[in-house]
Amino acid sequence: MADIRLDTPYVTVLMADGTSYTVRVLNPDYLRWDRTAAKHGWPPMAKAPHTWLTFVAWAALRREDRIGSTWEDFSEKDCVQVANATPESNGAVPADVLAAVGLSPSEVASLSDLADGVDPTPRDPGPA
Repeated sequence: MADIRLDTPYVTVLMADGTSYTVRVLNPDYLRWDRTAAKHGWPPMAKAPHTWLTFVAWAALRREDRIGSTWEDFSEKDCVQVANATPESNGAVPADVLAAVGLSPSEVASLSDLADGVDPTPRDPGPA
């Protein structure tokens, strides 16, 4: 069985009080958007990208019990900016996320060295 790689974005959220969070948006956060948007008749993600990004950031922070804000307070007062925190050029994990899991950038680099020469192309699973 091929290894599964989790390709989900990290977002950085700047709060009105100056607090900054970096959080990984996961499938439960996207599903919460789908259910909430359908329930309230919100436009699709492509037509409301800022609402979508702010919502999935809020959902991720709530899922991790890092904030207690309601969606209304978060979107209208507490959150002043949400931005993609994962550098798209190399997929590097932000330093504060590494620190949260107890890794330094040099430790991550040494782990990357282990992967040198490994072909990242997924293997063909063969006939189903």
